[in-house]
This record gives sequence, structure tokens and C-alpha cells, in this order.
Amino acid sequence: MSQQPRSRVANRPVTPGRTAPTRPENTALSPTQPPVDDDAVIEVQGVYIISVAARILDMHPQTLRKYERIGLINPGRTIGMLRLYSAEDIKKVRLIRYLSDELGLNLAGVEFALAAFDNMSAIKQRISSRLEGIPAAQKVVQEEMDLLFDSLNLPVDR
Repeated sequence: MSQQPRSRVANRPVTPGRTAPTRPENTALSPTQPPVDDDAVIEVQGVYIISVAARILDMHPQTLRKYERIGLINPGRTIGMLRLYSAEDIKKVRLIRYLSDELGLNLAGVEFALAAFDNMSAIKQRISSRLEGIPAAQKVVQEEMDLLFDSLNLPVDR
């Protein structure tokens, strides 16, 4: 009753004088990708599982879980629900660490500072878009916002 798995290729009869069909060109699994050139540089945005992200950040994975639980970060998830940390998530955790370790804020203060930072960044974007086409005004806004961020000991770019 036990059947051995059969290989479809191995058990196929060989017809003398007949060759196997050739594979058609451009049958990649994802046809939207351009052909790979040996000299081309492929840019890949890194995503990291929690253990790798924790190692990059030199912190315990439980700390990352805590930051997620209280809403400071929101990593992506795989279908199997593994946390995936992007480069932006890594930058945000570094900012959180800076705010707590260097500036002495507790996590409630960090949450408030991140919200203020996000609001200031949004205001900066709205003002810049309204001043599009006026480079001198955009430069003034950029300089003033940079001074504001600096006065609050916040990085200009997270």
C-alpha cells in the first residue's frame, strides 16, 4: 500500500530524436521587475525582524515591544505577525532613546515630544508647499524651522 513519491521527470519516457522544449524568454515570477544587469545597483529598503532591530539598536527586544505597546512606534507585520522594523522605525527608536537618555524625558514626555515633532514637521511641509516657486521664502522658512528644532534639542531630520 505504501507508494513511493514519483518524480515526474525521472519516470517520463525518453523519445529518441526528441529534445525538451526550451523555456520562453521573460518568464520571471514578477514580470514588472526590469531585467537584472550585472553592473546595476539594486536599492533595497531594509526591514528587520525584532531580534535584528534590537541588535542594531543595542537594546533588548522587550524594550521595542514596550515602545510598540504604548504607541511610540508601529512596526509593520508579516502575514505570520512577525514585527518588521523599517529604517524609519530604527531612526524613530534612536530619537526616542535620545529624548529619554540624553534629555531625561520619561516615556510620557517622549510621546508628547514626538507628537510635537510630527506636528512641526507637518507645518513645515504645509508652509513649504504654499511657498513653492518662491525659493527665498522657502529658504527662510527652512532656516527658521531648523532654529526651532535646534532650540528644542530635536534633530532636524529623524
